[in-house]
Amino acid sequence: MVIRIAIMVLRVTVLINLILGILFWTGNADSLIIVHIILGLLAVISLFTIGIVQGVRKGGSFPLALATFVVGFLLAFIGLFQTRWNLGSSQWVIQVIHLLLGLAAIGLGEMIAGRYRRLQANVA
Repeated sequence: MVIRIAIMVLRVTVLINLILGILFWTGNADSLIIVHIILGLLAVISLFTIGIVQGVRKGGSFPLALATFVVGFLLAFIGLFQTRWNLGSSQWVIQVIHLLLGLAAIGLGEMIAGRYRRLQANVA
C-alpha cells in the first residue's frame, strides 16, 4: 500500500514539475518556483520511500535502494542550487542535467515499483 501511494505521488509531482519546468524555460512561470521546489522535494521523499520499502523487504535490492538515494539527493541538490551557479551561456547544461535526473527519478521509481509488485505476486 505504501508503495502504491508513493509511486502515485511521484508520478503526479514529476508530471507537474515537468510542466512547470517547461514554463520556466519559456519564461512564463517565474512566480511558481516555490511550488516547483515543494513538489520536487515531495517527489524526492516519495522516491526515498519507494527505495526504503523495497530495500527492507525480503527479496528487495539494496543497490536499488541506494540508487534512489543517490538520484534523489543529486536531483534535490542540483535543483536547489542551480540558480547560484552562474555558468553564463552554459547554464542550460545544469538545467538539462536537472531534467535528466528528474526523468531518472521517475524511471527508477517505476522500475522499483514494478519489481515490488512482482515480488508481492510471487509471495501470494
